[in-house]
Amino acid sequence: MKNKRLLHPKEAAEELGISMRTLIRWDQAGKVRTVRTVGNQRRIPVEEIFRLRRQGEPQAPRCALYARVSSVRQEQDGNLSRQTERLQEAAHARGYDVVAVIDSASLQPQRKAAGHEKPADARGRASRRCGAD
Repeated sequence: MKNKRLLHPKEAAEELGISMRTLIRWDQAGKVRTVRTVGNQRRIPVEEIFRLRRQGEPQAPRCALYARVSSVRQEQDGNLSRQTERLQEAAHARGYDVVAVIDSASLQPQRKAAGHEKPADARGRASRRCGAD
């Protein structure tokens, strides 16, 4: 970048790797500070380019961990907690920022006991009442 204090919009857009139209939209939205010349032309301060570059620096990738066991017994034996710990260790070793840990002994909904389902009509739709007719 040249040693200037104010850049033309085209120069600023090239430095940021965006289009001029995006730069204009950012100006209108207030995301970027611009200076107007006497002829009402946009100029972007070099400090603003540096600020926007710092803002766009990559952060640690984020992830959510999901651990699951098939039965309550496996959960009681400690398999779920061990699995969760191992996932957290692996995520931290790879540089991930863990934002959520989701664990469940079983995702299957509790099945209704036989005979307690809603009766269905001839088309297979559940009727509104469960009482005997």
